[in-house]
Amino acid sequence: LDPTCLSAMAGTAADWEDQLDALWDTVEAEEKERRQALDLSIRAMSGELMAELTVNGRCTAGALARELVKLVVPEAYTEYRLATDTEALRPEQRLCDHVLDGAELTALVVASAAGDFVCQAHRGRAVTLCLGLDRMAKCKIQRNVGGMLFDHWAEGYWEEKLKPGADDDLHIHVTLDQTVGAMSEFVIRQNLQLERQEDGDLLVLEVFGEVRGGGQVEDNMLVASVGDVFGRF
Repeated sequence: LDPTCLSAMAGTAADWEDQLDALWDTVEAEEKERRQALDLSIRAMSGELMAELTVNGRCTAGALARELVKLVVPEAYTEYRLATDTEALRPEQRLCDHVLDGAELTALVVASAAGDFVCQAHRGRAVTLCLGLDRMAKCKIQRNVGGMLFDHWAEGYWEEKLKPGADDDLHIHVTLDQTVGAMSEFVIRQNLQLERQEDGDLLVLEVFGEVRGGGQVEDNMLVASVGDVFGRF
């Protein structure tokens, strides 16, 4: 090749490398700005100051609302949702994408799916499901085998997700892990999709179980079946 062509190609490659470095620096700077701490104040709908906090900009609205619960405990069966002057924030939204440093948020009191529920839809099996305000989930499965009671436990988390194609209609998704075997060598993961009813009960829409690492779970090992109802107590 002509030495002049080689020199031009080397120069072009160097220019591209410089442009990529500049682009990466810009991305890092923008991300660093988003991560910076935000000083926020939160007021009740009545205007009363509830809290003044400094939070990481990447914190979600849901995580901040759960921290607020620890400072100002809401009434039973309720929790907080945060809102700006123009919009109610969804729990999964990052604060840095919607509020600026020094912003004031409003704490809306809404009905909560958190609570204790029981399902006794099947003979020989009683299930107690506890959904915490901190989004942790615990489950006790009591089976009656030949008149003898056996208790099993599962733990995990729960979250609210929008129904496909819906703007504000939420389903409750619960993920539970249960260890089984003489040496707790197996872990059964179960995923439940629940729909909250007007009376606060939870209707099972979908349930799926699998053995971690491979393998399927028989129906009698699942904590519930489609159509079962978890009643709040």
